[in-house]
Amino acid sequence: MSIEAFDYILLEDTFVFSWHLSTDTLTFQVLASLSQAHPAATVPAAGEWACYRSGAIEFSRVSAIRGLQSQESVVPTTDPDGSVDYGTIDGLAQIGPGEYR
Repeated sequence: MSIEAFDYILLEDTFVFSWHLSTDTLTFQVLASLSQAHPAATVPAAGEWACYRSGAIEFSRVSAIRGLQSQESVVPTTDPDGSVDYGTIDGLAQIGPGEYR
């Protein structure tokens, strides 16, 4: 089942900068790729094909997480401009009430 909040965000082109798990909240800091239909989208910057905006993806009231590695155990990618990221979001789907994969 799709997640309406991400209808106009291209997750496969959204870069992850970091993630943090607190007591019951999981937060990803990202550079989101917005489709032109997104209300905050602007014309892409010179040399880019999409509009990018910094943001956070936050899951609150988290009770269990499976398969998420600690950020310290993942090797980041350093781009030619020197920026560091952990790749893009391959996919995100809601599989039940409050349950995501």
